[in-house]
Amino acid sequence: MPDWNAVFVPTTALAEVMTRATLMYLFLFFAVRFLLKREGGAVNIADLLVIVAIVDGVGPAFSGSAQSVTEGIVFVLTVVFWSWFLNWLSFRFPKLTFLTAAKPVVLVKDGRMRRRAMAEALMTREELDQQLREQGVEKVEDVRLAVLEGDGEVSVVERR
Repeated sequence: MPDWNAVFVPTTALAEVMTRATLMYLFLFFAVRFLLKREGGAVNIADLLVIVAIVDGVGPAFSGSAQSVTEGIVFVLTVVFWSWFLNWLSFRFPKLTFLTAAKPVVLVKDGRMRRRAMAEALMTREELDQQLREQGVEKVEDVRLAVLEGDGEVSVVERR
């Protein structure tokens, strides 16, 4: 017979669960947002973070180790709230868009690498060459514009 008290009655104050979820989400959000710009690829970094945080937060609730289902639900709802709230803030107040979306960085213009921009993006020549090859471009000189987009992808416009 299941212990319904252990399943639904929190062992930790829900305010503490919400505070922990908030602090961890915001810390991870800003760390990932400002340190791992290129790593997101096609997946939005904030969305990836929500998934990782949710999986981590509900794991103990599923396994029954030290968390009730209620604590897991509160954790998930807190993480989802912060994700939605930060996106809403950047939508409502465009000056805050830098919180959720990186500015595009021009890496190549008119066949010439912009080395300072590449250094700021922490992209090596080899990585740029790989990105160009993946877009079907053989040489930097064949590129009119290559941009490291806010989602971490490199978009390339060839010279005609």
